[in-house]
Amino acid sequence: MARWATVMQLFSLATYVGPVVEKITDKAVEGGVNGLQWVWANLEALFGVEGELDKLRRTAKRIRAILKDAEETRFIEDQTVREWLSDLKDFAYDVEDLVDEFQTGLDVAKLEKARLSSGSRKRRRPWDILPPCLTWVYRKWTILVKIKEIKEKYEEIKQRRNDFQLREGESRRRQQDRPQQNPQHAGSLRGDSLVVGLEEKKNEILMHLRQVGGVSGAPNSSQREGRSVPVVAIIGPGGIGKTTLARLVFNDEQIERSSFLKIWVGVSRDFDMCRITEEIIKSITEKSCRGLSLDLLQRKLRELVLGKKFLLVLDGLCRNDLSFWQTLQAPLMVGGEGSRVLVTARSEQVLTYLRPLPLSIIWLNGLDENDSWLLFRSYAFRQAPTAHDIGREIVRRCHGSPLAIISIGGLLYSRTEEEWRSILSDIPDPEDEAHVILSTLKLSYDYLPLHLKQCFAFCSIFPNGYEFDKEELVKFWIAVGLAKPRDNRSAEYLGRNYFDSLLRWSFFQGCNGRHNQKQKYKMPGLIHELAQSVSARECLRFENDALFGKSENARYALSCNFPMELPIFQKLYQNKKLRTFILLGENGTPTKQVPRDLYMNLRCLRVLDLRRNELTELPDSIGNLIHLRHLNLFGTQIERLPESLSSLYNLQLLELGDCKELVELPRGMSNLINLQYLGLHLDWEDCRHRWSDIFMPPGLSRLTSLHTLSRFSVSSESGGGISELKGLKLRGEICISKLEIVVVRDAVEASLRTKQHIETMMLRWTNCRSPASQSGGGRDVIEQLRPNSNLKHLWIENYKGAEFPSWLQDQSMNLETLKLYGCERCERLPLVGKLRNLKYLFLEGLHAVTGLGSLSGDGNFVGFPSLEIINISNLKNLERGFELVQDEMPCLRKLVILDCSNLLQLPQLPNSLEDIEIRECPALSTLPMLSSLQQLVLAKCGCEIIESIRQFTSLSSLTISQFPQLGSITREHLQDLTSLTKLKIDQCDNFDSLSSQHLVSLETLEISQCRAFSSLAGEGLPASLKDLRLQSCDSLTSLPEEGMPASLQCLAIGGCPTLEQRCQVGGGDWHKIQHIPHREIGENFTV
Repeated sequence: MARWATVMQLFSLATYVGPVVEKITDKAVEGGVNGLQWVWANLEALFGVEGELDKLRRTAKRIRAILKDAEETRFIEDQTVREWLSDLKDFAYDVEDLVDEFQTGLDVAKLEKARLSSGSRKRRRPWDILPPCLTWVYRKWTILVKIKEIKEKYEEIKQRRNDFQLREGESRRRQQDRPQQNPQHAGSLRGDSLVVGLEEKKNEILMHLRQVGGVSGAPNSSQREGRSVPVVAIIGPGGIGKTTLARLVFNDEQIERSSFLKIWVGVSRDFDMCRITEEIIKSITEKSCRGLSLDLLQRKLRELVLGKKFLLVLDGLCRNDLSFWQTLQAPLMVGGEGSRVLVTARSEQVLTYLRPLPLSIIWLNGLDENDSWLLFRSYAFRQAPTAHDIGREIVRRCHGSPLAIISIGGLLYSRTEEEWRSILSDIPDPEDEAHVILSTLKLSYDYLPLHLKQCFAFCSIFPNGYEFDKEELVKFWIAVGLAKPRDNRSAEYLGRNYFDSLLRWSFFQGCNGRHNQKQKYKMPGLIHELAQSVSARECLRFENDALFGKSENARYALSCNFPMELPIFQKLYQNKKLRTFILLGENGTPTKQVPRDLYMNLRCLRVLDLRRNELTELPDSIGNLIHLRHLNLFGTQIERLPESLSSLYNLQLLELGDCKELVELPRGMSNLINLQYLGLHLDWEDCRHRWSDIFMPPGLSRLTSLHTLSRFSVSSESGGGISELKGLKLRGEICISKLEIVVVRDAVEASLRTKQHIETMMLRWTNCRSPASQSGGGRDVIEQLRPNSNLKHLWIENYKGAEFPSWLQDQSMNLETLKLYGCERCERLPLVGKLRNLKYLFLEGLHAVTGLGSLSGDGNFVGFPSLEIINISNLKNLERGFELVQDEMPCLRKLVILDCSNLLQLPQLPNSLEDIEIRECPALSTLPMLSSLQQLVLAKCGCEIIESIRQFTSLSSLTISQFPQLGSITREHLQDLTSLTKLKIDQCDNFDSLSSQHLVSLETLEISQCRAFSSLAGEGLPASLKDLRLQSCDSLTSLPEEGMPASLQCLAIGGCPTLEQRCQVGGGDWHKIQHIPHREIGENFTV
């Protein structure tokens, strides 16, 4: 009957609307481009949708006040009230979606009007306007039906309200009476905290790390596997400071001085062996190795740690099975003497299978009373403590947990004594509460303002141990409506402020990272548990094929650690109101295809993140996601995007970075009037020889909200020129390519000089002849492409002019990096020595340059005052290096020269230089004297240059490669290199002997692909040698009769068939190597 009633309603509507549509159509034709506006207004009169939505908006505003009041009430134990509040929150979400849908219809109408206004002036036929009219009639009708359903739902909720005595506005009054919380205590925005009470434990761990033999808590050494890496385990409950203690050890000066290879990996319950191994490798190399099998990962890890002393921290370990530890230890056993593993864990159960290993146990039971009070005072008191007794009791109830103390201390900062007493009464006593730490953290959460509670709860969809990028998280919050512009402050500003507030209150902590990496953040384990507990009704998470959380009204979902298949998607579709779906394709578990019906079933999505999945296309049905704000396709294999994407009028962020197969964007992208971020970043260095320019749709100048445009490819089509950039307030980075088709007029109009927030710019000509429109190879064009003086990094590629632009040597420029690639016709370099902030200079493919000359010009200043690195590559006709005057380049530390076949000489270089690499410079026969040089690489140069190495007495690392005529390196070459610790000789076919006895500091010796090398005999190997690697030395048939040095810790031999046989057990040389702890003999070894 209900279905029949609906049919009759539609029939009645059609009967009524028919004449109206006919009238509308006639009016539209008569009115030309104003017809559509008239259509929308008259449909509004027909249905009264706007009035009904205004009522709902007002209702939603009152609901937000009620919800805020309920949140401020905090302690609601009545399950009926909780369910009612949950229904009310769902209702508010539904209203927001409906209003958003209607507003989108208004935006579409405006766009359609603008499109018709810019189109042909010819008279339009009635049927041209009829399809959009019918579409809008249907859309308004569906909105009206939804309004009716929502109003009925609200009436039912409203009936239950009066029983709970929740009044809107009460929370606002309480907020006005409360002082603003902005604690300026020891917890800085970097996530650093004041650390107390851990110095003694830190020193105890450092002592165990120094020990080679038995350690406390370990069984007798005779029961151990001799080559297992010793483990130090920090055991204690959550929030007690295990990670902080491990970080103190990791960053201690003693560890730095001990030359450890430092590796930090955060692990969690869902980490399998592949992921842990991959993370260890990533920590060492700073590069991902996704998609490799466990066997290949372990081989790679084995090579990376072979003979090296490392400190591996496994933070937050949960695994306690024997196979895990056996598999983990296997590639680590080849590490150098003194290698250690430091583990943090909550439960001593993880020790069950560690006890056969060399093991130390550090029990962490919390801070003592005095340290707890010291930590609390630094966070809770603005000045001298006034509520001493109350504070002492609060500290006692924190059970010595630094996390709880910091959290509750931040909560109490600037509050009155009366509020302190109130909060004390809410903290459970340890004698009555088993989970006191988590309960205390929950109290800190309860006192957060509503907007921070919502942002915090959102984070629970991410797995434990997830490393948050601050800017990425803020973008998520903005997309789902948790951070909105207010009081003339942007959503980005407020979102960052929200994050900083959560960081101050210790809901986030900074991750351990390398100095040159972007700061990342984690939630402590207990904080993550808290986030999950307060968001159970709103958040879903799929991990390893298991579902965490279950609610048909869930709004946020994430899947990770396994490729999703159809049955899992079917489970997901039960949550029709999802606003966020994140499908992480990282850690080697990408999904290959997303079902087409996802975009039909999850129509409320505002965030869709499919990064790093192996997707090759998106279906047209993505156009159904009218609420979508955030679409992330980073690292996918997509070539083209469907044209229907141009109908996502609410889209604010479209991330297409690292999409190397992408060739074009939808032509209708200028419709995306709310788009702010169009990410098209590629690793320019990695991709510049094989990337193809993508087709840019015309009319991007209409996207007036756009502030990030990573790439722009100039087109000759109308609306595709560089002048489209004029009105865009861009920031960050931009690569402008196909500049060969730009004319001077358009270059002027682009106004790049006014874009003061762009920090990185690439100006790229296609590697072909410039058209006739560019006289002088584009010299006049590039002169007009002057960037703002705030630019920090500039890259000019394939420019065809004979001279560089004059602005490139303007002292007002603040460039830090300058890269000039493929500018084949330029004979002279600009006077870049005048650039006071220039740190990195890269020159490649400048074939017309014969001498670098003086690049500082005349003047009373030091040239290149900040320059640190020079990289010169493929300058085929370069004969002379820089002409330097005294004191120039005072900060230069690294020089790289590659493939400069005519280079004859180098000038006297500054003594600050520590690292030189010279390859494929056969005419270069000498090097200048450098007293501070520490690292030197020589490859494919004239043999005479070997004579220069004897003068570098501070050298610590020397590599000699591809010298086919080099016969030997004598005592005279090496005897003064008393600081040399590493020597590598590679691909020197005639090299047959080495005199290394006088290298008194040598620790690592590598000889590979030296076919004539036949003996290590002679004066013998240095007594300091720890690591010897021999690869593909066919003529080497035996080891020295006197044997190997006692200091040797690692021996690796591969590609030496006769020697390999002699080094097997029972072979002729076995007795010479059997004492060496780590041996790699056989074809699997590679240098």
